[in-house]
Amino acid sequence: MTAVATPRRADEERPRLTVADRLLAAVPLASIYLWLSIIYCVEAWKRTTPWLFTDELEMTQISRAIAATGHAARRGEPYKFRSLYTYMIAPLWWIDDVAKAFSAVKYVDVLVMTSVVFPTYFLARLFMRRGWALFAATGTAAIPSLAYSSWIVEETLAYPYAALCFFLIVKAFVERSRWWVIGATAASFVAPFVRGELIVIPIVLVIGTLFALWSSDSAIARRTTWSWDAYLGVMLLVFGAIFTISAFASHHSQQWYSVTYYYKHRAIVLGDWAAGALAIGMGVIPFVVGLAGLFPMAGEERSREVRMFRSVAAAGIIGFALYTGMKAAYLQSVFATRVEERNLIYIAPLLFIGAALVFERRRVNPVALAVAAAYGFYLVVGTPFQMGVQLYSDSLGFSILQQANRYYEWTPAGAQWLLIGMLVGGVALVVLTLQRRVSAAAATAVAAVLAVGILAWNVTGEISAAAGDVSIARGTGAILRHPYTWVDDVTHGKPTLYLGQGVADQRAEWLLEFWNRSIVTVNSLDSTLVGPGPSGTPNIAADGRIYWSLTPDDPGRTYDYAVQDWPCVDLAGSIAATHGYQGPSQTQLKQWRLIQLTKPNRLRAACSGIYADGWTGANDSTYFHFENSKPGWLRIAITRQNWPGSPVHVQFGSIRTAYKQPVVGTIFRQLRFEIRKGQTKVIWLRTPAKRFGARVVVDNKFVPRELDPAGTSDPRLLGAQVDYRFFRTLPRGVKPRSSK
Repeated sequence: MTAVATPRRADEERPRLTVADRLLAAVPLASIYLWLSIIYCVEAWKRTTPWLFTDELEMTQISRAIAATGHAARRGEPYKFRSLYTYMIAPLWWIDDVAKAFSAVKYVDVLVMTSVVFPTYFLARLFMRRGWALFAATGTAAIPSLAYSSWIVEETLAYPYAALCFFLIVKAFVERSRWWVIGATAASFVAPFVRGELIVIPIVLVIGTLFALWSSDSAIARRTTWSWDAYLGVMLLVFGAIFTISAFASHHSQQWYSVTYYYKHRAIVLGDWAAGALAIGMGVIPFVVGLAGLFPMAGEERSREVRMFRSVAAAGIIGFALYTGMKAAYLQSVFATRVEERNLIYIAPLLFIGAALVFERRRVNPVALAVAAAYGFYLVVGTPFQMGVQLYSDSLGFSILQQANRYYEWTPAGAQWLLIGMLVGGVALVVLTLQRRVSAAAATAVAAVLAVGILAWNVTGEISAAAGDVSIARGTGAILRHPYTWVDDVTHGKPTLYLGQGVADQRAEWLLEFWNRSIVTVNSLDSTLVGPGPSGTPNIAADGRIYWSLTPDDPGRTYDYAVQDWPCVDLAGSIAATHGYQGPSQTQLKQWRLIQLTKPNRLRAACSGIYADGWTGANDSTYFHFENSKPGWLRIAITRQNWPGSPVHVQFGSIRTAYKQPVVGTIFRQLRFEIRKGQTKVIWLRTPAKRFGARVVVDNKFVPRELDPAGTSDPRLLGAQVDYRFFRTLPRGVKPRSSK
């Protein structure tokens, strides 16, 4: 396939421009940036709350700490340097109102991420006309992953920064001037500080340099004198270098070692899945044609600009593909099987420019196009589309298919046939534009129609991703319920502790922590709360005092307020506010209590071993009452619902500590009874005017999934549903130790 003509270089025969001419020339690119920014700002405005935890909460914690102290921290504990992104948004948290600060972060993120149009355009303009450079820039800024632009994630800065590095590196290779080389080197050095994954950028600089040297005129001339054994020697040197580098990396990185030694096949498969998600989000054709455009063809006029772009683009695609595949393989071994398109989006500018190069010059290597098309077909038929979820946070390229499934009941099979049709039809149109018998005007018209269709697909995918994001944000916000800032409204920034128990769904706590900056420490009585940042369990003395040191006499920290997960957490102090929130079940409404704490901070009572739905687990449940002022009554309600009955033991005794945690000590009293299927047993125990502990032990525990595999998938080992309540006086009409 050859072109009817080869366009002149973009920089040749360009007339001298006035300032007015330059301003007018900037209007199209500025308009693209403006209109895309407006669309994304509207999407950001509709996004009512973050929901991608723990990513967004961690970025928020670190940036707020930087804003407050100048140092990175999570939940008050110093933290390592993470990303320049946290420093970029830190000043925005100086805004007192959390909602306004969140809005400012979203809009700044939009403006920053959308700015990817500028380096992409300038890179494309090194060797192509304005129209096709605008196409490449628009496509790069319209891929579905631009929906990240309103999220508090590193991609919002890393994506345009990677494109900037690509431009600077190619420009330095083309110009070979000192200042461009210094700029490209400095930008590459800074890249890993923008996001850790961008460690690939310095590697791209090195590999791109090697590719540029290999493709130079002098290297080509030298290779004409080589024999086959010289090529074999070079191949052995290359593979030797790869093995040496891999061995060095394996010696210093357990992750690298485990992936390269145990999971090589996984890295390839999961890397292909990520590539498939990117290809689908881009509309398949830019991915296929962009890859083909990186290979020169016989008889092509050599251009230094194009050669340098291809050298850098090839290095970038190899580097980011390798990183993505290895990260996905490692995550599969330690966490879950994920489609990590999120780590591969940085090559989108290179692919769009490569596709624009083919469209403009009407030249492509036929073998490269055939191989790229075959690879695209393999990705379409081999990538899981993840259409069973509303939005796949790590691969927004699937969003257009997911929304089509949600609203139009598309099936994966139907979506696959559509993508295959797009691939075949798109490649056919590309081949048509490359034919000599097709006039230049007709070929340009076909290419323009194809380009418009590609951009329409990308914009639709981005809007689909944003729609899914907005819908999830609204549903997540309903968990917390308005007013979101109810803690800050009362505490006015005073240090506040969050103390929970039996947490099955941490989204409520994460939301509360994001919207209320006064919450500086998050703990639970049973370690069911996790990060981002330090969590765990506070030390508790036998008298209920809470401390974070070696002795309760020197607690280490004190708090003015605490949010307690009522009723299993009962802190000493006065109730300052209450707030209802949605529990793990959408029909379950739970309550938080904001307590103005006594000092030293201490517990009145606490229970442990109870899940959020009231069931006890393998270690049964315990209740502690730490006050010793007056006698009272302890009510214990026990039920097995419709599961088989079991013997139950109720133990009543003193409190002692073991490993800085309360445990039941000397047993004063013990009850034994049988609880039958469908029965609820209520026990009333007279309590003395001193501290005490109570424990309910269920003998015959069960796994619901094993007893009723058709009715439930619950894999927990359960005892009974147990509820402890303490009363100062016996409620009217209640008979002590009655049961029913």
